[in-house]
Amino acid sequence: MSALRLGDQAGVVGGLDLYDTAEVLDAAGLPREQVFWPKPNPRSVVMDRMGAARFLMDTLRERKDLRARFPVALSASEQSAFADWLRSPQGRSDLNLTAEESQNLVALLSEDFAARARQFFLTSDEIRAVLPHGLMPSGRRSLFSWVMQHGLDAGGLSREEVWWLFLQAAEGPQVERVRAFLFTPDWQTRCPDALTVFGWPHFARWVDQMYGADDKVAGSAVPPGLPEASVQLRIAYRATAAWQVMHPDALSNEAAARALIAWLASSDEARVDPDARAWCANLDIDAVIPGMLHGGVNVIGHFCYPSGLRVSVEAIVEAMGLVGIPTSLRDVRTDARDDPAHVRFDGLESGDITLIHAQPEPFFAEAYARADLAERNPRTYRIAYWYWEFDSIPEAWCAHAETVDEVWTATEFIAHGLRERLSIPVRTLFPGVTLAPFQVRDRSYFKLDPDRFTFLFTFHMVSVMERKNPLGLIRAFKMAFRANELVTLVLKTSFGDRHPVQFQELLDAAANESTITIIDEVFSSDDVLSLMNACDAYVSLHRSEGLGLTMAEAMLMGKPVIATAFSGNMDFMNEDNSLLVPYERVKVGRPIPPYDADLEWAEPSVEHAAQLMRRLYEDPQWAREMGARGKQSAEINLSLDAAGRRIAERLEEISTLRRRASS
Repeated sequence: MSALRLGDQAGVVGGLDLYDTAEVLDAAGLPREQVFWPKPNPRSVVMDRMGAARFLMDTLRERKDLRARFPVALSASEQSAFADWLRSPQGRSDLNLTAEESQNLVALLSEDFAARARQFFLTSDEIRAVLPHGLMPSGRRSLFSWVMQHGLDAGGLSREEVWWLFLQAAEGPQVERVRAFLFTPDWQTRCPDALTVFGWPHFARWVDQMYGADDKVAGSAVPPGLPEASVQLRIAYRATAAWQVMHPDALSNEAAARALIAWLASSDEARVDPDARAWCANLDIDAVIPGMLHGGVNVIGHFCYPSGLRVSVEAIVEAMGLVGIPTSLRDVRTDARDDPAHVRFDGLESGDITLIHAQPEPFFAEAYARADLAERNPRTYRIAYWYWEFDSIPEAWCAHAETVDEVWTATEFIAHGLRERLSIPVRTLFPGVTLAPFQVRDRSYFKLDPDRFTFLFTFHMVSVMERKNPLGLIRAFKMAFRANELVTLVLKTSFGDRHPVQFQELLDAAANESTITIIDEVFSSDDVLSLMNACDAYVSLHRSEGLGLTMAEAMLMGKPVIATAFSGNMDFMNEDNSLLVPYERVKVGRPIPPYDADLEWAEPSVEHAAQLMRRLYEDPQWAREMGARGKQSAEINLSLDAAGRRIAERLEEISTLRRRASS
């Protein structure tokens, strides 16, 4: 496979006409039955998600009049003109749809049916190295051929998902050109101001020359969906040395910012295209200036990885939003099991401060690459946000710290270990905890007995089972209760297949115990919180925690929480708001990657934990009172508002120090 590269010989390409069956089969190089699906029964086709997708695509392939009337049908939403037509009596009659079938089609438009296929493309580094323009007309034929012949199996994709992606991309060639830029670091480095009215024409000409011009799109025409005006001005200013020389304070001084815009709008010396000059002249300058002077924070983190890291970075972003700090977000890819939403996190490094919310190992050094983002040069002020489960950090972290200007962390427990080894500033900035909206469900939804008092512990197998200590919890539960009592322990985990030895230990510990339920499944945030809400109490006999997020969430729900009186959770837990389990401090004893044998953690008292569990079971009134006290404390101390104010204070300190240093 090779990309269409025209070098210095610009040319025009027609792409692949996805509505021409013969052309599609020729491009795929496969028999018809491996490219298309059989013609379905028209009265059963729309009753499920896959059938609805087939029906919509078949209809659009066969109906040129509908394609002309609704040119972005598959890129639309449930609020679009196409969706309104599908709901209307006219649309239902035209397509011979029942009310239920019509609603199923509209519901499909409310989701991104091509999300998994697009994610597969974005995470296929070898393919994108050759075909960064694969979803643009010039690369469509090559990419379609490869996906049909190899990508379906490699990505675990259905033909329907792949077809939807390509048809959707064909509806918006300019949109795909913008997306290709946003997720191709080489392009970002070559044309850093491409997504501005100043740089787009040059970028478009370069793309047309390198890959071929689309015969249906004027490449130099400024596309929809460019960043807001203040961001465009910041990006273009950083990319244009002449502007910086003429207006050195334009991003730090209001008068200088106004002078820059006036200069761009009127001076031949600025050397901007007439369209860009007119754009500057028509700006609402009063609305633009604040964004120019306060670019906000670029946040690079695990927004699609189902984990506590995602909850933490989401909380930090929400906290900053509550106090008016704008953010530009990029997702750090982990693997194919990430939620298929990487494409939604497409912010550029437009602010002057970048928060990298990724652990030192294994992804910190390649956070920009996994975010598909070119590092700005000269670089921004960089802050690392790190978690750790011990009061001393690995030596290897020191090298990562040399690439940032300071480190933030969630609790004083972690900060202590960081400060011992690092010479750069270390700040404790709790991310704030909030409960995302979730559906209230009863226990039967999770196949749990509604008549049993239910204890819950949730953990991630990737987070090291020995540290989370579910085996100790099982021992405490067995010590506290007899097999015939109406009580259940639920252990909710995920990714057991990645750690088969440890997971088998867990299964063995719970074997022959009808009162212990193990759930090994990746739940949505909605389901995780719904499960927690359905239980009576939360228990964590952890050996060490950097933060203890699930304990904080349970407290916010008003659940009584039993927890080891050690590590990060002690920043928000005490004898008044929770049930603390005493411990002995012991060495890990053997290497448990990423932990060394000589590190120390807690060994909680199984006996004391059993006593506390027993009392909660026997005294429901006391349990409710303890839960209420925990909820009241958590709402005061863990709020996002408070977290946002603390973050804003530190960011202002950083800005002040930087202004002084540059003056």
